[in-house]
Amino acid sequence: MESLYAILLVMIQKTELYTAIQSWTEKKLTKRRLKHFEIRKKQKKKSQLREWIEALLWAVIVVFLINQFIFQLYEIPTPSMENTILVKDRVFVNKFTYGPEIYPGGPKILSFNKPERNEIIVFENPNYITRGPIFDIVTRIVYMITLSLVNLDKDENGEARSQLYVKRAIGMPGDVVSFDKGNVFIQPQGYSEKIREESFRRESGYDVPMKRQIPQTDYEAFSVAAAIKAYEIKHVSIPDYLVRIPVQNRNNFIDNYHFYKELYAMQKKIDPSDFRIQSLAARYKNGFFIPKNYLLPFGDNRDNSFDGRYFGPVAFKDVLGKTIFRFWPLNRIGLVN
Repeated sequence: MESLYAILLVMIQKTELYTAIQSWTEKKLTKRRLKHFEIRKKQKKKSQLREWIEALLWAVIVVFLINQFIFQLYEIPTPSMENTILVKDRVFVNKFTYGPEIYPGGPKILSFNKPERNEIIVFENPNYITRGPIFDIVTRIVYMITLSLVNLDKDENGEARSQLYVKRAIGMPGDVVSFDKGNVFIQPQGYSEKIREESFRRESGYDVPMKRQIPQTDYEAFSVAAAIKAYEIKHVSIPDYLVRIPVQNRNNFIDNYHFYKELYAMQKKIDPSDFRIQSLAARYKNGFFIPKNYLLPFGDNRDNSFDGRYFGPVAFKDVLGKTIFRFWPLNRIGLVN
């Protein structure tokens, strides 16, 4: 019986039906295996892609939290702090010192310390027009991830917009700070007279040299250039005595704060009825009074710095951090003070 079964089995195996069944079965099994393999392969790819996305999201969140609450990287865009900090220097800004913001432009938390005189601070540009909190957050994250190499915040000319300023805290609450021919005078609260800044800094132990670029002899030209400009603004004939005074390249003086001081004084003289000009002229003549919880920031490059002499005192709440360390260029790595 067993031999008969074996003979029948051999005969069946030799038939075309058996061959077809075997081939069909093998194809189905192979196709099924391939299908399962492709499914597992796709699942693996999805898993890897998901892992990359999750890692990237975590990196973005961590960078944002560090940037917002602990420290920020910043590239110096202008020469206003020469020779303490140079153009293209990259620095770490400690944002925890004065209390970090909950979100960009928002209220602060853990704000236990206040800025002190002579500290190099970072604060919001008073003239900066934001493009929205989302844009600010994305810009700061990209800026920090790329170690300040990529700044998405550009103007119509492709130049980086200055959202933040780096300056030195000079005037403090209660001070009266005035300017004359490029010199700064400080009258601290309780003092009966103004003290020239250089003397005040030496007496206070702030041995930080300032950079001066404009010779004292040039300041007479500021007065002449500003007087001529004042008559032009008011559409009044320029007196002959001013026309006869030679002032070379007078337009070069217009970007200096001293020019505006002389400009407002002459405009007030031409038109005493303009109360806005009267207020500005008095402010530049008598000096800036620094109210409580405000400071007046200056650049160390005193003749080439757009600072508090233009836009006035800055609120403590707008001071984002303290500049502490330069990490680029490599040959100038070190503390900043």
